[in-house]
Amino acid sequence: MKIGLSPLQAGGNFEDTIEECARAEAAGFDSVWLGEHHNNPLLYPRPLLGLAAIASRTRRLRLGTGVLLLPLYRPLDVAEEGAIVDVISNGRLILGVGAGYAPEEFEAFDVPLKERGSRMDEAVPLLKRLWTEERVTHEGRHYRVTNATVAPRPVQQPRPPIWFAGWIEPAIRRAARMGDAWLGGPSARLDEVARCVRLYRDARRDAGRNPDDSEIALMRYMFVARSAGQARATAGAPFIRAFEHTYFKWPHPVVKRPPGELTIERLAEDRIILGDPESCVQQLERFRDELGLSHLVCRLSVAGIPAEAARESVDLFTREIMPALR
Repeated sequence: MKIGLSPLQAGGNFEDTIEECARAEAAGFDSVWLGEHHNNPLLYPRPLLGLAAIASRTRRLRLGTGVLLLPLYRPLDVAEEGAIVDVISNGRLILGVGAGYAPEEFEAFDVPLKERGSRMDEAVPLLKRLWTEERVTHEGRHYRVTNATVAPRPVQQPRPPIWFAGWIEPAIRRAARMGDAWLGGPSARLDEVARCVRLYRDARRDAGRNPDDSEIALMRYMFVARSAGQARATAGAPFIRAFEHTYFKWPHPVVKRPPGELTIERLAEDRIILGDPESCVQQLERFRDELGLSHLVCRLSVAGIPAEAARESVDLFTREIMPALR
């Protein structure tokens, strides 16, 4: 199983994010991933721009968007920016895409939320054509391109891999038809993720594609400390705030806020990997084995966790958990 890092993306100092990614490469991580949200201070927008900066300071890490909200963009812009990141990094881009679900983000971009599925269906094949064909002309429902050539071309041939996020059945079937992998988000419980994985593998078969040829990847929030009590005390309130201000605020298709008072114990159950190194290994092994994971992307901190505690969490993960998982 390969292991990636989704670094802290908050606070306005991107140099900290770049340095965290450089340390991740030195520590043996396989990939780094930048997410995307708008109108929200917890995640930076424009992940391809951030990955271009990280590419110049790393040499080996795969660089993933986790995920780019494709319906908010013109496919030609994504194709050109993605190609540049692939060139700068010498072929390390993984383009993770998703349809999105936060209404205020679509309102901000003046894109109808109800069109996100049809925009994905049109944008992904067009993106593949732009990366693999010399001159592309397309006139569709949402996008028009005339005699377009992406230059320079991506280093990866025939194109960089495209990984899909998605929770509902149409999105998962789209991922099975068009994608190279399914990437589960960080907020759902294990049973919710497992249903998506089963549907994705079945949909690959239905589409005439071998389910064993596709990766299953998962993002997880986690925090590691010397003891489970210390982990809960340090990260509990920041995790609750992060979920209240993002996933529980938006009309997420799967993730729902548990009723009543929200404690870290209730929030973390089968959702956040939290505790001492030994218990975190056990929790992660359960996720790996039940889902057949090939790639785990870790979010080891959120805004509000003290910097020293966050660094210790990463250190414990790299020294005691990563070797056990491999």
